[in-house]
Amino acid sequence: MDNKQFPERDEENMTMEELTFDSREEETPLTGTEEIPEFQEETPLTEAEEIPAFQEETPMAEAEEIPIFREGVFMDPEGEEEGVLPAEDFPEVTEEPVTWEFPEDEVQAAQEEALAQARMPESFPAAEVPDEGPAAHVADLGQVESTDIQDSAREEDASDSEEILLSHGLTEPVVGSEIAPDSHAMDYHGMLGHDEEEPPFDLSILEDPMLFGEEEQPAPEPEAPEEQEEEIREEYRDEDFDALLNAPEPEQKIPSHNRPARKGRPKKKTGEGFFGIPNILTTFVWLGLILAIGVTLGRMLWLCAADVLAFGREDQPVTVTIYEADTMEDITNKLYDAGLIRYKSLFSLYASISDAEEDIDPGIYDLNTRYDYHALVNMMSSRSTREAVRVTIPEGYTCRQIFALLEENKICTAVDLGAYAADGELEDYWFLENVERGQEYCLEGFLFPDTYEFYKNDSPKNILTKMLDNFDTRFSDEMRAQLDTLNANVTDGTFTVREVTIVASMIEKETAASSESPRIAGVIYNRLFNWEYPALLNIDASIIYAQGGDSSKIDTSIDSPYNTYLNEGLTPTPISNPGLASLEAALNPESHNYYYYVLDPSTGVHQFSATQEEHDNWVTQFAAQSE
Repeated sequence: MDNKQFPERDEENMTMEELTFDSREEETPLTGTEEIPEFQEETPLTEAEEIPAFQEETPMAEAEEIPIFREGVFMDPEGEEEGVLPAEDFPEVTEEPVTWEFPEDEVQAAQEEALAQARMPESFPAAEVPDEGPAAHVADLGQVESTDIQDSAREEDASDSEEILLSHGLTEPVVGSEIAPDSHAMDYHGMLGHDEEEPPFDLSILEDPMLFGEEEQPAPEPEAPEEQEEEIREEYRDEDFDALLNAPEPEQKIPSHNRPARKGRPKKKTGEGFFGIPNILTTFVWLGLILAIGVTLGRMLWLCAADVLAFGREDQPVTVTIYEADTMEDITNKLYDAGLIRYKSLFSLYASISDAEEDIDPGIYDLNTRYDYHALVNMMSSRSTREAVRVTIPEGYTCRQIFALLEENKICTAVDLGAYAADGELEDYWFLENVERGQEYCLEGFLFPDTYEFYKNDSPKNILTKMLDNFDTRFSDEMRAQLDTLNANVTDGTFTVREVTIVASMIEKETAASSESPRIAGVIYNRLFNWEYPALLNIDASIIYAQGGDSSKIDTSIDSPYNTYLNEGLTPTPISNPGLASLEAALNPESHNYYYYVLDPSTGVHQFSATQEEHDNWVTQFAAQSE
């Protein structure tokens, strides 16, 4: 493009805006067939890449090309005329270009001043393309040239970049040197023609903050028109609030007496309290209530303290029996019934606080009404009463009699002994192999009669274990050998220690003197194994056992497995606990032909007979003597 369209201007009258560098215009003209490179910020492009389109307000299609012009006629790339402009709008174009020269010192000063004001950005936004006119076309050409320079400068090949710069009349920048405006760009836009009042480009581009390195601020949101604001206010309007806000103030009523009302609480009449009662009377009422409550509480505390500490009690001994199955409530009831405590709930509270239930053990205790709560609990503990008691169990005692004797000596209760004998844990004794447990007297015959030393309120386990251990010791190995001999010579070979103990228990109850024990054993074995009649033993002691120990009357017709007048053979269990002499007699019976015996009241021993007639004669004779 020639510079004749820009007439000469006075150098001194040039403004700073005319000297402003604009990289969008260069002196190389644009042909009609070239495409405008599209704008892209920051990212360097290779030669093969396509430049994405940069659009402002009115986007331009990629295939759309800018029409070229010639001497007042715009033409599209196809060569068709778009329109004819007046000739006066275009200055005369000559082949010789007109150049403008400025003093170098002034140009240098203008460039430094422009660079001092703002830093040159890496890229520039594209200027708006006017609808028509040659000036718009010139501005677009400058934009195209500036974009080409930017893209070419980012190429990785140094040689290609240098050729591009030289083709545009530029030199390669030196590292560390200041960036100065392009003099050619200044020729384009740094001055105006003589007949031009404004430069042929949009001056608003010089106000773009991106041009001087400033960050582009986001455009403020357009304010809503007044109508839109009114609609928003209507949408969020609270009608109730507006009604309250616009409501008229209420009219204040003036009292009829024409004087302002008093503020604060009304004064009470002096001398009156609650419900109109005079204050002095209220005070006396409160004092009376406090005194009554105090006296009542004091009396309650005194009564409780007297019961806990046993104040004012008489000296009276009391015996209390505690069983294994008793609960704390049962113990409390027993103490209350015995007169040892006055308030059950108070003792229960004390017991729960002091864990008395863990300290109280089953047993028979001699207590006193003068004992306080602490003494009562301590005296009912076996650890505090470890007094030893010597007890002799006679030979032939039943389990019922033995348990009663131990309870009488306050060693253990009969109930606890019977319960433990039936279901308690015992050692595996060999002689209890065929014994069926589950009944309170199931250990009958094996509680060996002897003299023992027990502790008062001892446990049933300790008592029964001590007596069973004694039986195990007394039934020696020699006696076991005698049992084998008995099975070989007398019995049918089926006797065990259990059958021997049953025979010994009968001998123990029937014998009047130990000297006749083997002879009575011989009668029993003769009836069991050597008699032609049914093996009915006809022993009165078994009837007494079936009657619960009552010997006042012998009922031979009683329906019981222990009735040897009706049931053949031995009784189901021993009928007593035999001593050592009876056990030895049962193992070593006397060999004879006696099948009967009767007690002689005059001598206290039995008279033996071989026949029924002989036995009946002795019975008649002894009956006549007793009359």
